[in-house]
Amino acid sequence: MSFFNELKRRNVVRMGMLYIVASWVLLQISDVIFEPLGVPSWVFRMMMSMLALGLPFALVFSWIFELTPEGLKRERDIDRSQSIVHETGHRMNTVIVVLLVLAIGGLIADRLIPEASDQGNKVIAASGAVDSPVETESEAPPAAENENAIAVLPFVNMSGDPENEYFSDGLTEELLNALVQLGGLQVTGRTSSFAFKGKSQDLREIGRLLNVSSVLEGSVRKSGNRVRITAQLIKASDGYHLWSDTFDRELDDIFAIQAEIAGQVSKALHLTLLGPGETNQPVLNPASENAEAYEEFLRGMYVLQRNPDNEVALDKAKSHFSRALEIDSVYVDAHWGMFMSWDRINRNGFVPYRESAEMMENYVAKLQELAPASERALSAVARNALRNYNYQRAAEYLQEAVRLYPGSATIQTGYASALLLLNPANQPDSSIEAREEAALAIAKAIQLDPLSLGVLRAKANWLLQLGNCSELEKTLKRALELEPGAGRFRYMLASCIYAYDGDISQALAIVESEPLGYARMTLMAILHHKLGNQELAQQYLDELYVLNGDSASYQYGQIHAQWGETDTALTWLETALEIRDPGIILSVWDPLLDPLRGEPRFQKILKAAGYR
Repeated sequence: MSFFNELKRRNVVRMGMLYIVASWVLLQISDVIFEPLGVPSWVFRMMMSMLALGLPFALVFSWIFELTPEGLKRERDIDRSQSIVHETGHRMNTVIVVLLVLAIGGLIADRLIPEASDQGNKVIAASGAVDSPVETESEAPPAAENENAIAVLPFVNMSGDPENEYFSDGLTEELLNALVQLGGLQVTGRTSSFAFKGKSQDLREIGRLLNVSSVLEGSVRKSGNRVRITAQLIKASDGYHLWSDTFDRELDDIFAIQAEIAGQVSKALHLTLLGPGETNQPVLNPASENAEAYEEFLRGMYVLQRNPDNEVALDKAKSHFSRALEIDSVYVDAHWGMFMSWDRINRNGFVPYRESAEMMENYVAKLQELAPASERALSAVARNALRNYNYQRAAEYLQEAVRLYPGSATIQTGYASALLLLNPANQPDSSIEAREEAALAIAKAIQLDPLSLGVLRAKANWLLQLGNCSELEKTLKRALELEPGAGRFRYMLASCIYAYDGDISQALAIVESEPLGYARMTLMAILHHKLGNQELAQQYLDELYVLNGDSASYQYGQIHAQWGETDTALTWLETALEIRDPGIILSVWDPLLDPLRGEPRFQKILKAAGYR
């Protein structure tokens, strides 16, 4: 008898087939249930490896042993005339067929069920997505009344490689951009959506916290040059699926995959939520035609958005954007990334203000040249106009941006800030209507991005202008629930309580825990001086100067104004004006500068800073 015939007689070949088919079915089932259960991706890879290693052992076992009515016996101990290998083989054939039917049925269901759900079938959601920052009952938003309000949660990177986070985050942002442009949908802003990244909580609770009726979530799994992306739209009120689909693609050009999926998801969402009818074609942010440049942009944004006030992180982000521009010099998004990086450098004073301002000017000019009507160009021009003390121009550009991009919380916040600089509450001739419009823009921004610290800072700044310390305290509590280490909020509340309520001790107790160093030291120097602790106040001023040099000129002006040293305060504010310290734009309403308002030199400073 030949060796191959002996293999067949002992059912070794059938055992190999049975093992492979059973392993395939097991892996298919695991692939379906592991993701909603939150099982780490390495478990799936380990299972695949263990099954592959087990195949030789199964074959050897089948060669050595035979199943008999009395149980397992070594093959050499069995009389071949009494062997039942043929009956065992028939049973194994039956099991193989059943398993093949199950596997093929599951594969077909995996492809067809998403299409069925798109046509109306609803399945109970099998997952909860992400945990939210703590929210007090008094601050909890009401249930969503707008059926077209939707949040896009960060797509989960299931690849097991942290280096692929930029891809899953980039896909999420492409979807956000596409959905905003559909029209008819109210899309929660990026900051609020990404607040749930890497956490776990029921989707219905997320819908309540974000005040949306629907949530889009998904996952990305890369294996070699293949990528599988799943997306599912879930009704927040009851956890039912409204739509889902799975995309299997080659990873030859990363940005084309994202654009394709964003377009398909956008169309499906529009049909599901808004019904049939004319829809806007989503137009994604101008992507480079070069995959490498696009990938560098995604990596740069990944760094910038996580550490916008860290000098090392900003340098790293700039290096990614710079490499993108070396590959594609007309890449709009990369120019915008460079502008944003230099803007954060300018705000933090990491390099001389004039140096960072010049770099901002260069990238604003490039954005205007390449995409003058884009949201990014309009917001960059407006930000640059504010830095150049041209508040009217900033307001006009942002007003146009609000008209074109009403779903952008960033645009709404910027517009409100520009209106409040043009119409400060402490100026009798400022427009009440403009301030009311600013308040509405802030409310709209909060509705669009309720978990955004940037939006809450804009609100806190507005309340400080008004001297509304009680509402400012509520805003502080909300901000600290979202991020206990959030900067500037304690400083603003302490400034409000000191300037408007006159409670020095309470202000001191609040500002002592302010995490932003220069803000804490500024107010500590002022408050201790008011309490008669001149020596300690001087120590805070000296420490502020050692750490910041002339880049804190505006803060020195605040301190000396409150110390009653008018000439020194004015000299420092003139220095701030000369070096283009961005803090000077607050001087028109800053209550810490109130002792200087009657001084002619201060009026000249205000005029030079763009105020009438």
